[in-house]
Amino acid sequence: MVSFAQWKPGETPDVSFVPPLNRRRLSLLQRGTFALGHALGEAAAKLPVFFSSRDGEDTLTRRQVELFNATGEVSPGKFSSSVYNAAPGLWSIFTGNVEPYTALAAGEETVEAGLLDALMYGGECVWIYAEETGGGYGCAAHFAPVGRGGAEIRTDFSGLGATGAPLDYSDAVGFFTGEKQILKGRYLTLTRCG
Repeated sequence: MVSFAQWKPGETPDVSFVPPLNRRRLSLLQRGTFALGHALGEAAAKLPVFFSSRDGEDTLTRRQVELFNATGEVSPGKFSSSVYNAAPGLWSIFTGNVEPYTALAAGEETVEAGLLDALMYGGECVWIYAEETGGGYGCAAHFAPVGRGGAEIRTDFSGLGATGAPLDYSDAVGFFTGEKQILKGRYLTLTRCG
């Protein structure tokens, strides 16, 4: 891992680097995603991005359903921002990143599934986890080979499907900030070496 960024619960994401016309259209989730990507630096604009969010654009989606129920109409512009992959899609457009990105939700296992997706890629990449619930929060990591300045993190998938609690946001933050040396979930174990 080369770098880690955190969007603390309830904190207002700093998106001052986005032009005002674009910034005003961003949802809270999109603002958080942009702030996390920007905090990781140039890597998030050039590498594959693995995005995960349990609830995605829940607020925008609910508003669209309410609008449809009330009027029978849906705003095309708001609909395009309410789809699950809108945040990483808008980020890739904003940064000009032509590398692939994924967007996944896995219920209570979303943090772990997102990490698993990124780590199984096997190459240099960016993982972003963001939620709008509870005022918004998230975290992101730039994974790079050790020879490229990355810290050595040993990944173990041998316990695949083990019982126990899934990883959550606080588990990931604790590991990536160095508070925990081992991050053990249902499907993977990460160990910080050195």
